[in-house]
Amino acid sequence: MDKSIKKSTDDFNYKGQHVLADFTGIFGDENKIGNFVFELMIRAIERTDMKIVHKHLEILNKDTPPGFTSFLLLDSSHFAVHAYTEEGLISSDIYTCGPTDTFEVMEYFRNELVKEFPDMKCTYMQNHKRFRY
Repeated sequence: MDKSIKKSTDDFNYKGQHVLADFTGIFGDENKIGNFVFELMIRAIERTDMKIVHKHLEILNKDTPPGFTSFLLLDSSHFAVHAYTEEGLISSDIYTCGPTDTFEVMEYFRNELVKEFPDMKCTYMQNHKRFRY
């Protein structure tokens, strides 16, 4: 193995951030929750300098468990959410190679979700540094 791979993270620079977050306790109609979350994703990105270049919400309830998949293609990467609404589960991630603090964006997303779904719990939220060099 190349010895440089074993270097401390202090020896590296990073260009990107990838925040992953999981939520529980968000039960209900897949159409209502899907549309709410999709609009929330858009609002979260519009608060930043990132630009949405494509967006899509797909409600899932035929041949799949009820839920949705939503995706924002950004000029500097993406924001994605996948949900199983009968199980109350949402998985999300936001990634950028630009200067936007994606952890801050995900915190906004989480805080707005809990306003709509007070029983919601964030079970995982971690910022992973990317484009390591």
